[in-house]
Amino acid sequence: MKPIASTFLALLAFFGGQADAADSAKPNILLIFADDVGWGDAGCYGATLVKTPNIDRLAREGQRFVNGHASAAVCTPTRYSLITGQYSWRHQAEGLNKGVAKGDAPLLIPTTMTTAPGLLKQAGYRTALIGKWHLGFGLTKPDFNQELRPGPLETGFDEYFGLPATNDRIPVVFVRDHRVVGLDPADPIRYSYDAAEAKAQGMSPWAAGRNRIGWGTGGKAAWWKDTEIAETLVRESVQFIERSKEKPFFLLYAPHNVHAPAIPGPRFAGSSGLTPRADMLQELDACIGELLQTLDRLGLTKNTLILYSSDNGAYVIDEKGHKPGGPFRGKKSQLWEGGHRVPFVVRWPARIQPGVSADLVSTLDMPATICAAAGITLPKGSLPDSYNLLPAMLGEKDAPKRDHLILMSGNGDLAIRSGHLKYVPDLSLADGWYANKKKSATARNLPGLYDLAKDSGETQNLLPGRSAEGQHLADLLARDQASMVTRP
Repeated sequence: MKPIASTFLALLAFFGGQADAADSAKPNILLIFADDVGWGDAGCYGATLVKTPNIDRLAREGQRFVNGHASAAVCTPTRYSLITGQYSWRHQAEGLNKGVAKGDAPLLIPTTMTTAPGLLKQAGYRTALIGKWHLGFGLTKPDFNQELRPGPLETGFDEYFGLPATNDRIPVVFVRDHRVVGLDPADPIRYSYDAAEAKAQGMSPWAAGRNRIGWGTGGKAAWWKDTEIAETLVRESVQFIERSKEKPFFLLYAPHNVHAPAIPGPRFAGSSGLTPRADMLQELDACIGELLQTLDRLGLTKNTLILYSSDNGAYVIDEKGHKPGGPFRGKKSQLWEGGHRVPFVVRWPARIQPGVSADLVSTLDMPATICAAAGITLPKGSLPDSYNLLPAMLGEKDAPKRDHLILMSGNGDLAIRSGHLKYVPDLSLADGWYANKKKSATARNLPGLYDLAKDSGETQNLLPGRSAEGQHLADLLARDQASMVTRP
C-alpha cells in the first residue's frame, strides 16, 4: 500500500501546486471608487491648486482615460451598475431610475442576480466592500437593531464594513457584515424618512454633531465621528489586504470623500488652502497612498490591478479657482458632461503599459473588465451592459471598444454619447436636480446635439442643422432601451 499512498500524496501535491500556481497568476483587484470626485480633481487631469501625488502616481504608472464616464450623474444608480454590469434605469425602483436611495431603502440588487463580486468569489477570490454601500438592506425598511440581511454579503461579498448610505444620512453608524458596530441594545435606533411620522414620534435630524437627511433617535454609542471616517475605512482596507495576501482578493474600496458634509480629518483641515471639500480631496489622495504603500510593502504591486474612478461628477463648479469639472459644463445630477465625466485610471504593472487613452469608457464597464482580468468567462446574460475593456487596455490589435454609452441624470432622464457626439433628447431637463423648467403633457421637446471634440463646454447646439445625426443617436438610444443586453 505504501507505493499507492505515496503516489496519491504526490498527485495531491502536484494538483495542489497547480491550483496554487493558478491562483498566483490571477491578479489581485483593487477598485477605488470615490464619491463626488470630478474629472478635474487631480493633478494628472490638470489640477494645479490641489495636491494629489498618489492619484498622479497611478496615472503615471498606468493608463489614464480622458473620456471616462459614470453610468449616471448620481451615486446609487452608478453603484448599482458597478456591481451588476447593468444600466440601473432598466428597473422601476426609487434610487435606480430616479434620484438616489433613501436611508430606509430595501436591498436594490436581487439576490438571484449574477454580480461581478459573486463571479469573482466563485473563481476563488476573497471579496470585500469597505466604504459606502447606499444600495439598501433587507426586503423592506431595514431595522438597524437587528441583522441587516440581505445586503452586501448576499450580492457576492465575503466581507463588508462601511456606511449604510451617505455620510449626510441617518443613521450615522458603521455596519460590519450584517450588524451595526458598537450598538447599545438599551438605546435602539429609531428613524424615519417621513416628516409627519418623524414629528409625531419626536425624532430629530440632529445626529453625531450636525443635521442630516432623515430623522431619528437612539443609537448614540454607535455614531461615527465625521473626522475619523476616512481613517477608519482605509485602516479596514489595509487590514483586509494584509490578511488576504496569500490568495487573490477583490477589494472595492468606496471612500466617502468628497461627499458633503465636507469634514476632513484633523491632519487635512485647511491643507489645501481652498475649501473643506478640497481638503477632503487631499485626504482621499493620502488614503490611496496608504493602500499603494501596503501593496508595495507586501510585494503585491506588480500583479494587482487597480482601477480608480468616481460615482459621478463634482457637486461644485469652482473652488477659489480650482475647477473640479475641468473644462466641462455642469455638475452632479446633470446630463451636461460635468455631471458624469469622471476620472478613470487603471494600473496593472504586470500587463498594462502606461499611457493616455481617449477611448470612450464607463464605470459600467468595470465589472466585465475585472472578470476578464480574473480569467472568468461570463455566463450568458450576466453583466448585460458591461463592455470588457481589457483587450484595449492591453493594447491588443483590433481590440473591441465601446462605441456608444447611455447616460442618466439625477431625475432619470437619459442622453447618449457616440464617438465625439452627444445627443440630449430634451434640453429643458438637462440640468437634473437643478432644472427650473417642468415638462408638461403639451410641452415641445427641444433636443440638443453637441460635438465634444470641438465644444467641450456644450455651448453650441448643432440641431436642427445636423438632424440626420441627431436622429441616428435617438434611434440608437431607443434600440438600447428596448434591448436587455447591449454588451458584445
